[in-house]
Amino acid sequence: MISVSRSGTTTETIRATRAFRGKTVTVSCYPEAELPTVGSFNLLVTAGQETSLAQTRAFSTLYLATLTLAVFASGRDDLWRELQALPALAENLLNRYETLAEEVGKDLALDRFYFLGSGLRYGLACETNLKMKEMSLTHSEPFHFLEYRHGPKAMITPTALVVGLLSDAQREQEEAVLKDMRALGGRTFSIAESNADVELQSGLSEIARSPLYLPIPQLIAFHRSVSKGLNPDLPENLTAVVKLA
Repeated sequence: MISVSRSGTTTETIRATRAFRGKTVTVSCYPEAELPTVGSFNLLVTAGQETSLAQTRAFSTLYLATLTLAVFASGRDDLWRELQALPALAENLLNRYETLAEEVGKDLALDRFYFLGSGLRYGLACETNLKMKEMSLTHSEPFHFLEYRHGPKAMITPTALVVGLLSDAQREQEEAVLKDMRALGGRTFSIAESNADVELQSGLSEIARSPLYLPIPQLIAFHRSVSKGLNPDLPENLTAVVKLA
């Protein structure tokens, strides 16, 4: 079992790790916490430490750490070499799309966001959705691409933005969903390796490039929070750690 926690003090994560009867790997950011003392193997990623309650730096770092574990476990040296290109690619991505992220984030005519992703991008859609909710207190939901074409499309309005995390293999079908949502009056925003609103231009395989889907949606949520007069580092009703009695 692999247990992941930014703080290393989340009660249910520690309890589950202690109760598990097999081998455990913990991945966390703070060496003084309890979690990195209870695993069979404990991986500390101190670069993920941050002051914000909303996990942006930490999530991206922990996601990359678990992705790296999977790469090592599978013996994929080719993917390990690809992952090492990510820091420079992410910096370039932020430099190219800072202005666009700010423009979208400041557009308060938008009142709802839907994040679509399939395969390994569905988890990323869930996470980018969560950042939008936490940081900007905006109605936001994640869906698989083809799922959204059914009942959920009833929620489309001219003030909705559908954010599509496009793949290579299923791109034709995924773009068709975005086209349908535009026909219903909604707005769309796409992220893909090329030919999209945000072009990753990484030259990497789909697995290795997956962390690059995170920075621009995180930045949009940040700018939306600031535009609404909120503090993106201190979301309402949240605490940094969930501790149970």
